[in-house]
Amino acid sequence: MLPGKRLLLENLSPTSLLESCKSIKQALQIHAQIILTGLHHQIFSLSRLVSFLALSGFRDGLDHSRLLFSQIDHPNLFIWNTMIRGYSRSESPHEAIVLYKSMMAKGIVSPNNFTYPFLLNSCSRLSSGDPGREIHCHIMKNGFESDLFIRNSLIHFYSSFGSLEHARNIFDGSLIRDLVSFNTLINGLARGGRPADALFLFGEMRVWGIEPDEFTYVALLSACSVLNDPKIGKKIHLFVYRKLSFDASKVLLKSALVDMYAKCGLMEMADRVFSTMSGGESTAAWSSMVTGYARCGDILKARQFFDQMHERDLVSWTAMISGYSQMGWYREALELFVEMEGMGIKPDEVTIVAVLSACARLGALDSGRRLHHQYIENGFFDCSAILCTAIVDMYAKCGSIDVALDIFHGIPGKLKTVFLFNSMLSGLAQHGLGKTAMRVLREMESVGLRADEVTFVSALCACSHGGLVEEGNKLFYSMVNDHGIKPQIEHYGCMVDLLGRGGHLKEAYEFIQEMPFEANSVIWRALLGACRIHGNVGMGEVAGKKLLELDPDHGARYVLLSNMLADVNQWEEARRVRKLMEDRGIQKPPGWSFIELNGTLHWFLASDNSHPQAKDIKLMLEDMSKRLKSAGYVPDTAHVLFDIDQEEKEIVVSHHSEKLALAFGLINFSPEATIRIVKNLRICGDCHSAFKLLSEIFRREIVVRDTIRFHHFKKGLCSCMDYW
Repeated sequence: MLPGKRLLLENLSPTSLLESCKSIKQALQIHAQIILTGLHHQIFSLSRLVSFLALSGFRDGLDHSRLLFSQIDHPNLFIWNTMIRGYSRSESPHEAIVLYKSMMAKGIVSPNNFTYPFLLNSCSRLSSGDPGREIHCHIMKNGFESDLFIRNSLIHFYSSFGSLEHARNIFDGSLIRDLVSFNTLINGLARGGRPADALFLFGEMRVWGIEPDEFTYVALLSACSVLNDPKIGKKIHLFVYRKLSFDASKVLLKSALVDMYAKCGLMEMADRVFSTMSGGESTAAWSSMVTGYARCGDILKARQFFDQMHERDLVSWTAMISGYSQMGWYREALELFVEMEGMGIKPDEVTIVAVLSACARLGALDSGRRLHHQYIENGFFDCSAILCTAIVDMYAKCGSIDVALDIFHGIPGKLKTVFLFNSMLSGLAQHGLGKTAMRVLREMESVGLRADEVTFVSALCACSHGGLVEEGNKLFYSMVNDHGIKPQIEHYGCMVDLLGRGGHLKEAYEFIQEMPFEANSVIWRALLGACRIHGNVGMGEVAGKKLLELDPDHGARYVLLSNMLADVNQWEEARRVRKLMEDRGIQKPPGWSFIELNGTLHWFLASDNSHPQAKDIKLMLEDMSKRLKSAGYVPDTAHVLFDIDQEEKEIVVSHHSEKLALAFGLINFSPEATIRIVKNLRICGDCHSAFKLLSEIFRREIVVRDTIRFHHFKKGLCSCMDYW
């Protein structure tokens, strides 16, 4: 020990030295001195040492205090309370309950009004509220229920578990209420989804003549954030400005203001408050700015704030990952999550749900499966209702519908929610499994869950993709008659798609005419697609005209109309539509596909040669073409309207992005592995026909997810039965 740092044991008593003690190492030296001087038999010296170690905030300190505690023959109530308090602030709050039960079993000392607040603080941090309710019974039995500090702790405990009625009853039953009483309940109501009640209670507080403090305003601003009411938020801001000194020390309050303005979408105000923090910005304030800009759609600004952060906690990482996911930047969300893992930061449930959502949208099965195994199956998280829903949704959207169904059926009844059933129904719809979807819908009703608007959208889509016209009709009319749900435009769109796909084009058109509101572009797109499938050019042109009027800048609309005309050899009309598209300067959306290999996504554009394996892919494409021709396949070039000869047209269709992805998969995947491809547009007729044959030629299962549905190609057939 350096002379300048050495504890001057010869001049001070060991217990006095504890007042200037700075570390566990020094405390252990003092313990040794206590033993040498024979003071270890004095309860006062031991209680001071136990107190320092237990409340030091270090895990080693708490462990040493527990060891020292176990060596005391008859610890007094102060020592018991100190140990309970230490564990109430630790990562092992349940140990406080263990100590309390041990104290009661010994019966040497009895708890007092300091014991129970520490215990209730421990209980509020447990996963179950049962121990806290048991402690409440002990409080009543021992006559401490009227104590103000204990009542405030009870309000906090019940608020922590969302038992706001219990919390309010305790508050209302208090003859004396102080600032802590009001702050605790206001905060509980704000966080418990009752922000209006929190604001009303603030009014009561003013009637009682109790002056709010910084923590009051923080809770009120949280309530304004939940209400998404910037007007009230600005009034609270004005209260703060008038009542409190708004200096640099009010970091918590300023962070709450930044968060409120950011959540209400007022980023200019959030930025203004943030700028006043002048170097004292908290990590929470930085995270609020990241989240706020992401929600407003300015993801680049959000990333700019994220990159400027000196310290990033889990909240800030999750804010940026969620921002990417919500804005459709799924690849960036996954990459950032992997970077976070590399920094040694463990995700929480919110992070995992955001990343699973990104995996689902991307179709990144390998990444999603890793998350499932690493964080849920291995017990890192308990599988909550939200996590279960995210897992089922991920597997369904990544093409593993059988796995999704197995997990869904294995989920305990108490975790089955409307959201879970909706995710399962949506997945089944995408896979065209209409009959299975109807069984899941009946199961939903049998467990007493009430279908909502989203349920019927998914169920009607399942009927549409499964060709269940009669079932879909019954389902639509049962919405009003049996469930009291007024159909929205999404439900009408599903019905037009259902009737159109089933060949009932006249009924579909009449259905549109009888709708209670004007049809949107989605509905006319559904009718046009149906007209193309069934070759009804006359009605298709009517739908196409309406579609171009409503959505004149969307290139895919022109392409669909042009392709329908080309299907029936109306070449001049098809060229006229394409010419109109060119004259208006509208570009066809570029087609891309990607495929995942060992957690890495490989992207392909049509006729793209930039991939590192481009030469091998070209050779595989040539091999695929030769084998297809040997099987009697003739390329469908009807939709290639470029002014080029037939041979060049065949080359164009052979280099579609999904074919490049398939060639990559055939090169790199093991022979028994399923090849899964995600495409941003509908799969074209030529690729659909080719993939059926290739699945038989190469004896491979190929799964393609396009914008409409999944196609499972196996043994020369497709799961859609050419009904897509």
